[in-house]
Amino acid sequence: MINTTYLSPGVRQLLLSVSSTSNYKENNHLSIDDIRQCLSVEEMGINYQESIRRLDMTVLPQIEHFFDQMTIEQFRSHYDNDYYCGWLKNSKDLFRIFNLLKNNEIHLATLLLTCLTERNLGNLLLIQINTVPNLLRQIIESSTLCSILGSDLTLLFQLLIGSPKSINLRNVYWHGFIQYNEISPKFTYLLFYLILQIGPIVNEKIIPERQFISYERFKNHNFLPLDICCPNADTAIDIIKKNSLVDNGYKPLLISSINYFYNENEYGLSMMLLLPVFEHLLRKLFVNANHCPERLLTAESATLFTTLDEILTCCLPDGSPNRLCEELGQGYMSLLGDLITFPEGVCLRSKLSHGEIDYDSLPQTIAHAQLSLLLILLYRYNHNESNDYGQILLDYIKNYKVYYHPIAIAKNQIRECIEEFKQISECATLIEEEIPTTTDFPIKLIDFWRSFIPSDKLSLFSNISLETIDILINEENINLINRYCTCKSITTGYNEQSFITIIRQLSTHIRQILINIETFIKTRGQAYHSKQLRANQRSNFERFINIFDNLRQLILFICHLNSCILFALDYIRSIDLKYSSVLMKFLRIWLTFIENTVILSGITRNRWDEILTLYSTTIDRSAKMIFKL
Repeated sequence: MINTTYLSPGVRQLLLSVSSTSNYKENNHLSIDDIRQCLSVEEMGINYQESIRRLDMTVLPQIEHFFDQMTIEQFRSHYDNDYYCGWLKNSKDLFRIFNLLKNNEIHLATLLLTCLTERNLGNLLLIQINTVPNLLRQIIESSTLCSILGSDLTLLFQLLIGSPKSINLRNVYWHGFIQYNEISPKFTYLLFYLILQIGPIVNEKIIPERQFISYERFKNHNFLPLDICCPNADTAIDIIKKNSLVDNGYKPLLISSINYFYNENEYGLSMMLLLPVFEHLLRKLFVNANHCPERLLTAESATLFTTLDEILTCCLPDGSPNRLCEELGQGYMSLLGDLITFPEGVCLRSKLSHGEIDYDSLPQTIAHAQLSLLLILLYRYNHNESNDYGQILLDYIKNYKVYYHPIAIAKNQIRECIEEFKQISECATLIEEEIPTTTDFPIKLIDFWRSFIPSDKLSLFSNISLETIDILINEENINLINRYCTCKSITTGYNEQSFITIIRQLSTHIRQILINIETFIKTRGQAYHSKQLRANQRSNFERFINIFDNLRQLILFICHLNSCILFALDYIRSIDLKYSSVLMKFLRIWLTFIENTVILSGITRNRWDEILTLYSTTIDRSAKMIFKL
């Protein structure tokens, strides 16, 4: 029994509308034209309320009856062929959706159906254009889709999954506004019926196929140790049933999610059910923490949804801090970032809901981490219940270290460079006696740092060594969660993200240079000592020996500089724009040198004399820039 709704009045009126009269007559030859006749299209567009009233009188009960009276075997016998399914690149999902509908799993059927719809309608656009819009609404409102499917079918899609003024079926389900059995399945049946009508329209067309985004790189990444996973389904269900944060209308969805996770090992389907409820719970906590109860309901046409992007940002649109971030804690927000929000992280809700990943191959480690985030939330906000499992999980998450934040990735890239640097040093023992030792790297930045770095930290900025770099990149001195808040307007001209981007580019290229050098030493070093190189090769190797120590010192300097900048981001943010501007120009000068060196040091080039000339020029340019301050 649903006691509370999270549908705003206008949305609720659309979704729960039922006509006062019905002219329903069974018709086995219902066509798109018959359905289209029910639409009320005015000068300003579709009249959604009137269109639904008309559909309710005839079409919707007819379609629902059509599928209700059909068995699973009959459905497969009729539709499992190229005429209806040839255009679908994941037709197995069509039959899974029908099975779910027959088993009264309307919620999961709708979630899966909207994924299938978005992915396959997007594929249709590739018949005529090269890129697919990011949002389902943009896909169905495109003139390209209209030219492929015709205006009648396109208008019906716009009624079901269009703007916030429409039924907006995809968003109200995926953003967690619909509770279990809260609305009639009639709209799901209509969308399902429309999908089946596309095959005959595009039957002879070649439909391009987009590849799913691979989660292979996450398979071996245990976001949380498996030994602190919830022990079994019964324990998880018990936590859900006793929890006061979860409304009764959402508990069946979470219990079904637990069943798919533990008993069916269907991690993708489990997350489809879990994520909308999880978003709803975070929305409840968000509006409570920030005292904005009006944002708990679905959007009307002139209002945006309060979605995870807003719920998890560090500040509100007016610039005030999002108090939920502080309430949940840095560890919890870090794992949320890795799983949900960071562009180079999992982006689970986005990728799953837009049909960009193969849900059947979702790694257990990801699903386990997301389930744990839910259970931590329930444990933390359930004041009437305590258990050892919940406390262990809560304690662990407090110390979670973010992995996929751009700054965290930049630090890991520097670590990879240092590991490669050490290997080069070991490899260079083959020619060590030949290498002249040079003085320290000629560019001195200590006067630059002295302008704004506290004196007790200056030793880290002046001592260029592997040990100092290790200290700088492992120091937890800034809160990564508060970086790059989309609601903050940058008025000072300072752009921290640009620093991170260049640092990451530098690290990527430096690692490749180190690999190039290692390859060159291994392929030419031994031959050089055994005098097996031709005269021109021997001269080139001697030119390499002449520049090797300079390159090694330069690479150590750039890694140290990158580490200093990451360490000092909060200081750089607060200094005179003149200093941050100079630092950015300085980085770009060396990025140009490093980019050229990648090419010139390649095994097919080995132009060490050109690198030396470029090195000298870049030293002069950067030194003059620093000395001017």
